[in-house]
Amino acid sequence: MTEPLVQAWGLGVTLGGSRVLDGVSLAAEPARTLAVVGPNGAGKTTLLRAFAGLVPPSDGELRLRATGGTGYCPQNPSCAWDFTMGELLMLSPRPEAAREWCVRLGAGGLMERRIFVLSGGERRMAHLALALSNAEEPYGSLLLLDEPTADLDAGRRQAVIDALATLRSAGTSVVIATHDFELAHSADTAAVLAEGRLIAIGPPDSSLTPEVVRKTWGVQPSGA
Repeated sequence: MTEPLVQAWGLGVTLGGSRVLDGVSLAAEPARTLAVVGPNGAGKTTLLRAFAGLVPPSDGELRLRATGGTGYCPQNPSCAWDFTMGELLMLSPRPEAAREWCVRLGAGGLMERRIFVLSGGERRMAHLALALSNAEEPYGSLLLLDEPTADLDAGRRQAVIDALATLRSAGTSVVIATHDFELAHSADTAAVLAEGRLIAIGPPDSSLTPEVVRKTWGVQPSGA
């Protein structure tokens, strides 16, 4: 049986005296997509940051086995310097791969544009390309993407979805934090967080039921 590329057992994270994650257990397996969903403040971003090694667990266990590299794209990507998009992509350990991904994501014509004048969606394309380029090879690599389709028009949103599907088919483990229910339903597994706790996990049809949506978001699901 193939081992998960990242696995958490009873993971807890405390930041600034607040319990942000509490007893979360889940795993991300190769060639599969895990969507992490939940209302604002549920702990989605903190979970991805813990997986990326950016925040330390307060308790529990976290094991990372990504042999092909790890790529992380934050929810609100930014750059402190007024680089052009092409200059930003040179920060990748594999700049040619970053440029290739930028072209595949539909942003290849923006290489000479400065980051500060790009739209939110265009900046996201650049940072997604950086994240995707961190994988030395698709098999065994881990992608951690926080709201990867936010601010994107329909064409670029589909380009991102197609790129992730290609990587997943090649053996990449993709973990997405998202408010996009359509994207979550396209994943292999959906994990629902609320107030830092894991409420439900499983195939989207079984974890994102109308009852779970009502209890977690306090709204009536569309079409229910």
